[in-house]
Amino acid sequence: MSANAGLLSGNLGADAEQRALTKVKRHLLTYIIVSQMFVQIDRVNIGYAQLTMSKELMISATAFGFAAGIFGLAAFFVQVPNALLFEKFGARRWLTMLMLSWGIVVILQAFVTNKYELIGLRFLLGAFESGYVPCLYVLISLWFAGNQHGSAVAGLQLGVAASGVFGGPVAGWLLGQSLFGLTGWRTLFLAEGAVTVAWALLALFLLYDNPGKAPWLSKDERTFMAEHIDRYQRQKAAVGAVEKQGFLHALKDGRIIALIAAASCAGWVAATFAFFIPILLKTAAHGASNQTVGFLAMGPYFVMGLVAYFWSAHADRTRERHWHCVIPLLVALAGVALFSIATGPVTAMLCLAMVQAGSTGFFVNFWPSCDMVVGKQTIAKTTSLIMSGNLLSNFMAPLVFGWLIDLTGGPALGLYVCICVILINFTIMNVFFFTWKRRQSRMAVQ
Repeated sequence: MSANAGLLSGNLGADAEQRALTKVKRHLLTYIIVSQMFVQIDRVNIGYAQLTMSKELMISATAFGFAAGIFGLAAFFVQVPNALLFEKFGARRWLTMLMLSWGIVVILQAFVTNKYELIGLRFLLGAFESGYVPCLYVLISLWFAGNQHGSAVAGLQLGVAASGVFGGPVAGWLLGQSLFGLTGWRTLFLAEGAVTVAWALLALFLLYDNPGKAPWLSKDERTFMAEHIDRYQRQKAAVGAVEKQGFLHALKDGRIIALIAAASCAGWVAATFAFFIPILLKTAAHGASNQTVGFLAMGPYFVMGLVAYFWSAHADRTRERHWHCVIPLLVALAGVALFSIATGPVTAMLCLAMVQAGSTGFFVNFWPSCDMVVGKQTIAKTTSLIMSGNLLSNFMAPLVFGWLIDLTGGPALGLYVCICVILINFTIMNVFFFTWKRRQSRMAVQ
């Protein structure tokens, strides 16, 4: 049996049902892709700002790593209250409030005068923005059934890819501009924060809490979607999904612990390269211009978009998650290992593309794998716990990587740490899936 074959609904026969699903994908994926693009741009634009900001504010690589990573520390502490507030206010109100708040914080970053102000605002950015992505995963669970989860989660990764394809060149260009007399990195924060605020307001026309509240679906379509999702949730419950509510109940389940550990490992590698891609490429390119670095950074993200679309579609079509999760980890491992010996900007870009491809291929199947073992009543709380592990790594990874650069004068040791983390994740996910398959087999016999 494939890793989630028992959870996937059959083909939809009626044209009307297919049209309803198409409407949902069109509206929700548009919202998810664009929103995730702004999430990622506002999270990592500090990496581009660093190219000129560090000299102006006299920030070392260690201090920069702390400022970049404290985002994850704030995120770690707000995950539990974020889940509770999401359940209280619903997706539409809560997600809009979070996006407006972090957009304002990004704008305020344009006016910092020292590293302490920057660190404080990055902490606030983490508190607001980090609650957003876990809520998007919950939103996907409320709108999509299992055999569509890979494509829906791919929307998140496509948003990240779009942030690299468009964000890199735009950031490189903005660094050379002066808005209202501000220097380039300040202009970068001001412009990108303002665009985020504008999108938060426009997106209200797309976002609704669940299919039953969406005015762009007809009454019959809303009824069908509600039954469609409910049927999938019953299928999950029948094969042993975690149904008990409460954080402590989730933490007593070995499957959830394994997923938290895997998310931590994946987050370590993703955060390291997300924040340090610009400086790694600039070093490999031997001091190329900031705009050139921005264009070089497009390569890994372009590959990321292709992998997100095609790898998730293949997993959904074959109804298999196990090998679609672990094979990308080997690709990322090869990319990190080869980057440590790469010479020249093109070779470095190709290695980083392998890392991004591997991380993306993993994530577009990791989150659907989480959904396989979590019931509807506890999805928000469990997702927040899993994301906490990911975000704690988002704090530690840039800090450790920056410290190792200052300590050794180069990125080699930090890259070796990433290799070890990927190998640990590879082991965890294989144990998780083999254990899950044995559980499925026992329940099938009973």
